[in-house]
Amino acid sequence: YGVGAGVFKIIKQGKDWTSETVWRKRNELMNHWSTPLFYKGHLYGIFGFKEYGKAPLQCVDVKTGEILWSKEGFGPGNLIRSGEKLVVLSDDGQLVVVSATPQRYSELARRKLLNGKCWSTPIIGNNFLIARSTKETALLEL
Repeated sequence: YGVGAGVFKIIKQGKDWTSETVWRKRNELMNHWSTPLFYKGHLYGIFGFKEYGKAPLQCVDVKTGEILWSKEGFGPGNLIRSGEKLVVLSDDGQLVVVSATPQRYSELARRKLLNGKCWSTPIIGNNFLIARSTKETALLEL
């Protein structure tokens, strides 16, 4: 809470380990519940603190910390990656499929899937997607 984000280079010098700050953003790029994912040099995540219903899904360049694109309206939900796609579950139960590309936000599909608060991470396995909220669980065949 209130920490922010950063990238640090870990260096081994003989038997000792040190770290170097690559970039640091205090009180920026905070995640409330979700953990961003790293893919092809970029972080994709829902960044924001207690921004229910509005926290943005963003793509961040790991080397510089630059936000390459941002789309508000996800709240403290969660996301996973499946192939070249992000599967995002917003805090209000919207399941959104987005291209995992740093060029721009590209929404491929959206569906209201669940009622209740969705603060858990969806999972994919054996050609099924499972997601849950505080009120319901959904199973989709892919």
